[in-house]
Amino acid sequence: MSPEPNGDAVSIILETEGPMTAAPKTVRSVERTLQILELMNRTAVVRVQYLAEQIGLPAPTVVRLLETLVAAGYVRKIGRQAGYCVTEKVAALGAGHHGLPQVFDVAREAAEDLTRRTLWPTALATLDVDALVIRFSTIPMSPLSHYQSTINRRMTLLDYAHGRAYLGFCPTEERQHLVALLQQTAGSADEARAIAERAESVVALTRASGFGERTGNIQPETHSLALPLRMGAKLVGTLGITYFAKAKVDVSALKSDLRAAAEACTNGTAYRAPASSG
Repeated sequence: MSPEPNGDAVSIILETEGPMTAAPKTVRSVERTLQILELMNRTAVVRVQYLAEQIGLPAPTVVRLLETLVAAGYVRKIGRQAGYCVTEKVAALGAGHHGLPQVFDVAREAAEDLTRRTLWPTALATLDVDALVIRFSTIPMSPLSHYQSTINRRMTLLDYAHGRAYLGFCPTEERQHLVALLQQTAGSADEARAIAERAESVVALTRASGFGERTGNIQPETHSLALPLRMGAKLVGTLGITYFAKAKVDVSALKSDLRAAAEACTNGTAYRAPASSG
């Protein structure tokens, strides 16, 4: 008996094309679901609109497929604005799982707790080729937010706190690769050398302070701090916080709070504010 389609998100509708032939039939909904998993394995967090554009499906159809994967345990919904990520269960299907989703829930909770404590907006970012991209932000819950949203905003490696934190604390071989990517934009050998020299300076400053920091001419109305997030020995992203440049902020205490939150993410434990700043 053929299954009857219904509105249940976990039902699978079989789609075939053309008359009955000896040629193998394909289940289009399964093909599309696998396409979604392939795309999601390439980055930590994706949004419905991106998947819809890449696969060529209406957004409501993509949502139904994603909710099917959520029900099966392969995908987790991060938030209404942030999008979806794969879970550790995907690792059983192949080698595409990169680990960040395993710590993302803890990192998100730490970011939210940090905003509740300090009121300033926090964000989680991951590497995308040659820049850090904001994947989650507490802007909606912060009374001191300076933007409506920063989701999917690219933060360059040399200018922004997230990028500097990643570049400063990633392995040497990865850093050399990233600097080489940046040098590809150079119009001359002198420009390429200047990029390498600036990268070296940024790394030295970042490692000396222990934080990626954005100050000065880039968005001068605010300052940002960021720290690396690790899963074991692997660098998987960054956690950052932003505050108004002219506000009376105890930066030392803010750094202590941020470090405690980042350590909680790395250890997979709940964030606890430092006793000295409590």
